[in-house]
Amino acid sequence: MTEYALDGKFAEYIEIITNRQLLDTELWEKCVNVFSSGIDNADAGWRGEFWGKMMRGACLIYSVNRSERLYSVLTNAVEGLLKKQTEDGRISTYRADNEFYGWDMWSRKYVMTGLQHYCDICSDGELKARVMTALRAHADYIIRNIGKGKKNILDTGEFWGGVNSASILEPFVRLYRDTKCEKYLEFAAYIVESGGCRDGNLIDCALEGKAPFEFPEQKAYETMSFFEGVLAFYEVTKEEKYLKAVCNFAQRLLETDVTVIGSCGCTHELFDNSYQRQTEYIDNIMQETCVTVTLMRFLSRLYGVTHDKRLTDAIRISALNALAGALNINGYEQCSREINSYLPGMVFDSYSPLCDSRRGMAIGGFKRFADGTHFGCCACIASAGFAVYPLMSISECDNGFAVNYIVNGRYKFVSADGKEIIFTVSEKKITLSMPGGSEQLLIKISCGDESTSVSAYSDGKKTQINGGYTALEGEWKDGDEIVLDVKRQLTEKRLNGKSSLCFGGYVLAADTAKSGYIPGMKVDFIRDENGSVIYKIKEPQADEQLRIAVMTVDGELVLTDYASAGQDGKSIVSAWFITDEKGETK
Repeated sequence: MTEYALDGKFAEYIEIITNRQLLDTELWEKCVNVFSSGIDNADAGWRGEFWGKMMRGACLIYSVNRSERLYSVLTNAVEGLLKKQTEDGRISTYRADNEFYGWDMWSRKYVMTGLQHYCDICSDGELKARVMTALRAHADYIIRNIGKGKKNILDTGEFWGGVNSASILEPFVRLYRDTKCEKYLEFAAYIVESGGCRDGNLIDCALEGKAPFEFPEQKAYETMSFFEGVLAFYEVTKEEKYLKAVCNFAQRLLETDVTVIGSCGCTHELFDNSYQRQTEYIDNIMQETCVTVTLMRFLSRLYGVTHDKRLTDAIRISALNALAGALNINGYEQCSREINSYLPGMVFDSYSPLCDSRRGMAIGGFKRFADGTHFGCCACIASAGFAVYPLMSISECDNGFAVNYIVNGRYKFVSADGKEIIFTVSEKKITLSMPGGSEQLLIKISCGDESTSVSAYSDGKKTQINGGYTALEGEWKDGDEIVLDVKRQLTEKRLNGKSSLCFGGYVLAADTAKSGYIPGMKVDFIRDENGSVIYKIKEPQADEQLRIAVMTVDGELVLTDYASAGQDGKSIVSAWFITDEKGETK
């Protein structure tokens, strides 16, 4: 068991998300009521995903902040959903006489996912038992209607080759893990055997080493969700080919489709060789927040199996840039392309600009509730990402702990035998509290990425570089400190005649309201004798984390951290600058 008490930026983010969205009882009521209306039959809709997506994120946020008020709101939302279940077990936003098409199976997946995450935090044994009974009845209804000799899982959705429907694999594997009931594993095996897509077997594509944009269907969010299920299937079966498929998929994904801000998809929400395409101006619908969060969740789960530091480095970039930038701190209006109108801003934005565009230009997954108010897919998923990052900041590993991110706060780990180890983390040091006495431990601390280095020191501990971590090993006692020396530098990525600048994991961006940047302008950097861009660190404004002036032949160009750029919803943002520099750097 782990307890968290954060302070700093992510604590602020979580407080905003909790107060402005997750405690909104009217919103929860709307998300529950769609399950008794058959509302999604009219437009083959996905309103049925909203409750489960938001419940998953809210439960993960609760794991971080332990807000009793939040727990009460979530419990009421669960009780409300259970009342919508019919006697035969179904929970759906589609009518019983016209079901299993459109996004029905996808939405049923999120019912399962939401209930499972609530079980993780539920402290009421009687309620948890009722939730599990409802969850099993919901799954049993699906199995009675879908499978060999019945309707094919891949034919329950007309879109994206049925990949969205096949992504129900992960909650079925989890249901087997929680109940040890073989029929749930058999159903999961049936989905795996389908290959996840009626247009071609995705697992075979991964085993062949194909890049995601070369798959028969390229929808990024749904494909990553399916492979999260394949990884879960490996975790219970230990069949190595499935782990190999997932690792191949992740490797090719990071190589070809993750951009500088840590998201995928420059053609709407599709894998499209985004690494190469990210320097283009594309009409605002790119770098979807659903994709960012799903990428973070997928990589975090794979890290739990492989402990590959490249995965945590990728998550850091996503969290600090694409994800943090999607939080609509100032509440700017957002455009619905469906009705060609600007609407009151939701807590999260749906798309993140890379080149000369602005925020709030479209609402992803836009749907109306019966009362005329609106919601969207990105708005209900994003809270999960803001929990993933702090939940991964310190993780248990063989013989000790890995400090993956310096996220200020207090982390208490309690072992099965009741021993406590408490980490108090700040930018300057980590202090250990060990009420139970001293203990022999390995503590690994991330050395950062190409634009950050972290040195760690503690008296009497053996220091070595271990798999990209600074590893401190020895006997630790109450009050021991690890002194941190964090050094950041400006780094430049060159691609397609453009440059992007990063500082300590933060992508730097121009904001036309804050600097003299003109969209489409050519930028001639002044460089030192080593070819590095010359810069000065300036005092950030109140709404910024970083403010850096880079030297150009036309004077200073003031840049800010990407997440802080464009937060008025009006100014133009760019993370790439035309330089005509030759060559490519990663």
